[in-house]
Amino acid sequence: MSYESESFFPKGTKLKHMKEVIHLLGYQKVESGFKVPNITDSMMWVELEDYKSWVGVELDILVESGEIIVTTRSRAGRSYWDLTHQNKTIKLLRDIFGGHFNTDAGKNRYWHPEGQPPTPMSSGCYLARWRFNNALIKPRIYLRQRGLDQPNTKPAPKGLKFLDEMNPRLFSNNLLLPYLVAIWEEYFKSTFIVLIKYSEHRETAFKRARLSQSQLEAIASGYQEVEQAFAESFSFQRPSNVASNFKLIDPKLDIAGSLRKPYRRRKKSLFDSIEEIVELRNEFVHSGYMDTTIVDKEIEKILNDIEVAVDRAYTAIGQFYKFSPIKHF
Repeated sequence: MSYESESFFPKGTKLKHMKEVIHLLGYQKVESGFKVPNITDSMMWVELEDYKSWVGVELDILVESGEIIVTTRSRAGRSYWDLTHQNKTIKLLRDIFGGHFNTDAGKNRYWHPEGQPPTPMSSGCYLARWRFNNALIKPRIYLRQRGLDQPNTKPAPKGLKFLDEMNPRLFSNNLLLPYLVAIWEEYFKSTFIVLIKYSEHRETAFKRARLSQSQLEAIASGYQEVEQAFAESFSFQRPSNVASNFKLIDPKLDIAGSLRKPYRRRKKSLFDSIEEIVELRNEFVHSGYMDTTIVDKEIEKILNDIEVAVDRAYTAIGQFYKFSPIKHF
């Protein structure tokens, strides 16, 4: 659900002055993508510092019959700070230029953000999980709509593996492995950056950094944050590497433990299952080896295993740092 507003200003209000105030509020011009009559400008506010914005605030300026109208919108998934800034925008424009506004809450009525603002660590961890969720939607849509009509059967009899290696459906399933490992790796790297940024053990962890000359130059010139450069010096593919990396932030932070807990009465833990997935990915990428046992049911299982493992890690991090995981996705 989105929150939308319309602000109406007296005739004679100067468009130039309106734009100046909106720019002072931190809005930047963007390409709308929609051809809406009477719109003069489409803008966007996003606050990256301390992970305050999740979706930002959209703003359009319209001129109809000489009257300026400003609309704002924050999409579902907005943060506490997105909604707070949306309220601030509506209020400041009315205080300066007069007029009135309408929101979903009523005429001249503001919204009330629920609860307290999340901590920067909580907000950053949520954004990493939210981006992972969005990335995971793509392979699921792909599997439903790829339109392959080859049989999704059990592996060919022993000695006839070459038949399955020619099956585009099984090859397609194998092609998903690098993508799934990539979004898994990106989730943990992004979360690592958030935690190291606000960790009490930050300086101790940085002593383990092995930064290249180009990274040091990028940090010195302001093109790259030190946390980003530090994270890029580690691998986040294998769960074993992920677990050891996070212990650099705090030796008591046990990611491995959350992945080794029993899951659906399986003998093999999520930790071990994903280690095997990474190994299959590496063989496929580096040697072209194709696992012909990855039928549709198996690739769906891999998708679910990775999602559950990420959720377990996200929950474990929240418990360790005493914040409640946010699950708006």
